[in-house]
Parts: sequence; C-alpha cells; structure tokens
Amino acid sequence: MNPDIRGDGKAMVDVADLSKRCWALFAQKPVEHVLVSLIVVVLGSLTLGVLLGPLYVGQLRMIEKQQRGESISVQDAFSGFDSFAGALLVTLSIFVCASIGMVLLVVPGLVVIAGWGFAYLFIARDRASASEALGGSWNLLKTQTVSVLLVLLLVIVVNCVAATFVLASLLVGPLSAIFYTLAFQDMTEGAPQPVPGQIV
Repeated sequence: MNPDIRGDGKAMVDVADLSKRCWALFAQKPVEHVLVSLIVVVLGSLTLGVLLGPLYVGQLRMIEKQQRGESISVQDAFSGFDSFAGALLVTLSIFVCASIGMVLLVVPGLVVIAGWGFAYLFIARDRASASEALGGSWNLLKTQTVSVLLVLLLVIVVNCVAATFVLASLLVGPLSAIFYTLAFQDMTEGAPQPVPGQIV
C-alpha cells in the first residue's frame, strides 16, 4: 500500500470547528461549489453512476485546491478523470457490496458504507488505486472508529433532512463534500488547515 495513505491522525474530530471551517470555505466560492456539486449529481445520475466516482474525486480535489490558496473553477470537477478506473471500481465495489449487505441483514451493508466511505478521498489526495483506497478507508475506520461513524452519521442525517427542501439540497451537497474533506484531513493529518477569511 502507498505509504502516504494514513489513518492514524487525531483521536476525535471537532464537529463545531469543522462546521466553522466548512462554511468559511464555502462562503469564499459558493457559486463554484454549488455548480460542481450539481455536475456531480446530474452527470453521475445520467450515466447510471459511471461518472459519479471520477466527478466526485474532482470535486474533492477542487476543495483541497482551494485550501492551498489556488484559484478554483467549475472545470475542476473533471480533474478526477485521471483516476477514472480507480474511482469507478470504488463506486462499483461500494454499490455491489453494500447492496448485497443490505439485502442480507442490513448491518453488513452499513459496515461496508462505513468501512469504505472515505475511499474517494484517498484517491483524490494520494492518487491511490482502488484497492489502496478501499484498504486505506477500512484502516481509517479501524483507527478512528468514533470519528468516522460520527462524520458519516452527521452527513447522512443532514442530507436526508435537506432532501425535502430543494434550496437546502443545493447547499447541503457542496457543504457535505467540504465537511467530509476537512474531517478526513483532520483524521489523517494529510493536509494544511484553511486560513480563516482567506479570499481565493
């Protein structure tokens, strides 16, 4: 496995701090974040999930790019296409295994989602292969169990609630991606923190 794939960062994520930093990043470039999130959802759905993984990886890379103080644009959504195979395999692996798990006893499906939920971030950050990303995500669950489950639960609940309101859905999509990215970075200590009030 790629030595850059880590899963032994902070003991517990700070939800309040993550939320503040998440909003700060979104507020700097709200239009770009909303449009990219729409591209991921719309094109991902129209292609029956084939482009979902690569586009989501592009979205995550855009967020990390913004953190580094670089200019971002809607075109960044397609930056994950250089990891197309890995992202697609992760999508298929999660979908197939989670579906089987849900059909059997539900719990195994939830375990798959929790164990592999951060795989895309390993691809986005470390350009990991599908097997490395899935392995890294599983290791993250083992070493940061409480944090991983807390982040996943918060993202799922907020998205489910927002699904009943169109405007809320437009905001929650990009905010969830940013929150997810920042939480991942905190748990793995894999990237610099954003500068409060930074204008890109």
